[in-house]
Amino acid sequence: MKKKILILATSQVTIESFLLPHIQKLKKKYDITILTKLNRSKLVISNVKIFNINLDRKINFLNDVKNLIFLLNFLRLNTFNLIFTITPKAGLIGMLSAYVNRIPKRLHIFTGQVWSNKNFFIRNILKLFDKLIMILSNETLCDGKEQRKFLIKNSFSKKIKVLGNGSICGVDTDLFKSNKSQRIKLRKNFNFKNDEVIFLYVGRLNKDKGIYNILQVSKLLSDKNYKFKIVLVGNYEDENLSYEIKKNKKILHINHSNNISKFYQFADVFITSSYREGFGMTVAQAMASSLPIIGTNIYGLKDLLKNGKNCIIYEPDDINKFFLSCCKLIKNKRLRKNLGLLGRKQIVKKFQEKDLVNNYEKFFKMKLG
Repeated sequence: MKKKILILATSQVTIESFLLPHIQKLKKKYDITILTKLNRSKLVISNVKIFNINLDRKINFLNDVKNLIFLLNFLRLNTFNLIFTITPKAGLIGMLSAYVNRIPKRLHIFTGQVWSNKNFFIRNILKLFDKLIMILSNETLCDGKEQRKFLIKNSFSKKIKVLGNGSICGVDTDLFKSNKSQRIKLRKNFNFKNDEVIFLYVGRLNKDKGIYNILQVSKLLSDKNYKFKIVLVGNYEDENLSYEIKKNKKILHINHSNNISKFYQFADVFITSSYREGFGMTVAQAMASSLPIIGTNIYGLKDLLKNGKNCIIYEPDDINKFFLSCCKLIKNKRLRKNLGLLGRKQIVKKFQEKDLVNNYEKFFKMKLG
């Protein structure tokens, strides 16, 4: 009989963005069940049981208690050999429920710390939750070496592991790569002019991701009459932000899509303005697609970004440096190309999807047999 694994994540997007390659491989040997908040377009994976749980990213006391009770009962009525949680909310209620129900193997992976840029009181409360997750689990991973250093510096256990060179699933470098014919076709489809420099951001649209900084920079670039567009791919988490973006003629917003590789094809530069990040999966995908990066100097991106080699780095609140970096890459096509080529070489060498999937398969085999 196959051993049983429960995967618990806060959202369907998390499953689709990070875990599908692992699930496809693990389901051959293990009985996989997924619990997550499903979108309108249902998640379908053959030979995998999938259930909905109405989780919120933010603290919602009443809903969180309901979900805790639901999960306690779900684990009481179903037998699992291992529970694997990803994202903070899923980790907290998942590890607590698994501990009470004596699930023998309890694995959580940290993918960035919500508390890293919060004020003192909120920071310590959220940090306490992460430490509780670690106490309740009996195995903890994180998706980056620099993130591991950051956690240890903040009094977390040195037992935290990083598999391979970091990342959860790595990058499919056959899918994420530059393609000249696709670039021409897609730029035509989106009505981009040949001489327009297209800046791309992929991710959630909220304050922590620094989207307001991108809006400021777009206005500064417009004042200089540069030929450019900024494309934001992701879902709104802030209605005020939605209003600001819609009235900016230099910005094109596109909702999150499962087929995100095409967006990297028409872009010239990838920008990230985040105040906090885990490994930075979209940055890695952009690098694999030979795009130069303009990124923030935060611990979660240090495994990927090497200033002056594959990117230009700036401090998260340094709007002027962000603006000047954009100007530099608008003017210098050769620099864009050189940074992009070096970025792809790094991903191919250290962060290939097939290598990461093999690392995780060996890890699960070691834990479950």
